[in-house]
Amino acid sequence: MTSLISTRILRAGVLVVAMSMFMLHVTHAQPVQVTPEFQRAMQQLAQGAYDAAVEELKPLLGQGKTHAPAMVEIGKIRIKQAEAQMTSALANFSEAAEMLNGGLQAGGVSGPELPKTLYDLARVYEERLRNYPMAIEIYKKIIEEHPAFLAIDRVYFNLATSHEAIGQIEQAAENYRKIVADYSYSTYFTAARERMTKLAVGTGVQDEAISTQEDVVAAADADDAAQASLDLGDMHAGSGNFKKAAEAYRQAAAAAGDQEEAVAAYRKLIDVLDSKQKDYQGAANALEELMEKYPDAPGTGDLVYRLGRIYEQDLDSMKKTTTVDGRVRYRKSAENVEKALNYYNSVTEKYPDADVSADAFLRKGELYEKELRDYDQARKSYQEFLRRFPRHEQSSAIREKLRDIEGY
Repeated sequence: MTSLISTRILRAGVLVVAMSMFMLHVTHAQPVQVTPEFQRAMQQLAQGAYDAAVEELKPLLGQGKTHAPAMVEIGKIRIKQAEAQMTSALANFSEAAEMLNGGLQAGGVSGPELPKTLYDLARVYEERLRNYPMAIEIYKKIIEEHPAFLAIDRVYFNLATSHEAIGQIEQAAENYRKIVADYSYSTYFTAARERMTKLAVGTGVQDEAISTQEDVVAAADADDAAQASLDLGDMHAGSGNFKKAAEAYRQAAAAAGDQEEAVAAYRKLIDVLDSKQKDYQGAANALEELMEKYPDAPGTGDLVYRLGRIYEQDLDSMKKTTTVDGRVRYRKSAENVEKALNYYNSVTEKYPDADVSADAFLRKGELYEKELRDYDQARKSYQEFLRRFPRHEQSSAIREKLRDIEGY
């Protein structure tokens, strides 16, 4: 009797657990999944009828709790449909390439249709099957055997993109260069020129590409002259010929059609003169020329600050010296200090809350304190710095400095 009771209790416990698990599943099911529409949609999906499955779910859209989950389920179905169609398409492209290849080798196409069919086949290999070596082989065949093909510029472009796709940069650069040099009428000319200027530097075709770009600059119209010179400057800079890079950037600045284009050219010119050639006077002259022509150009605060640093630091290296206790001491030129202060003032006036102004306030304070011994102005610069940039990493040091100056 006791055994029978125990067995019944055990069975009841199992039933309770089973019911609990079932209720838990139902509780966590999405509202859409318990609808007849969803069940019918799953049946259609199992048969590969993707559009029909979606149609079954559409009545649930706009129906309160089922609206959002129905949208999710439709999205999932469309993903499965797209994946299936892509797989099918890939198989079709593979068969297309196989049939075309076989037909061409058997002489199934001749005359003007032959290069066109070869081009179509190469594009299938490149764009659909991602078989770049095979695409390259066919593009080269067209160039060698059908040089008069009307779309030969496109063949060179696709050949270049195929080489680039598998890391054959020099070959890609040479074929882009070929389009730029020989097919200026091509709709691919601009794209080819852009890729040539980016890829050729540092390869075996660098010199030829630079020469080709120089021809582009010489032939450029007013609308393209600045960009062509900028690209040439980038190529020269990348090859280490900073003198010619500076010449090209200066030419770009002169040919610029608007302020934005001109400022971009000046920035590159100044960077080459300043950081590459260490021609600080040349950099200062270019900066001042930029400021004179475009005094209100947006985003030039960093350039004005750099101009101040050049006058404060770089142009003073060996300016004036004194000997104290047998040691040579360098002094800053008073004229250059004043110029530096003027430029720092320009930064803090035009861009008072910009990050670059924090540095400008600090440089002003330092110059007033250490070079001009004008503690009043130094204090004002430091105080303004703290007011505008209280959380700056230098704030604690500047507060200490103020205490030294005035018992702050």
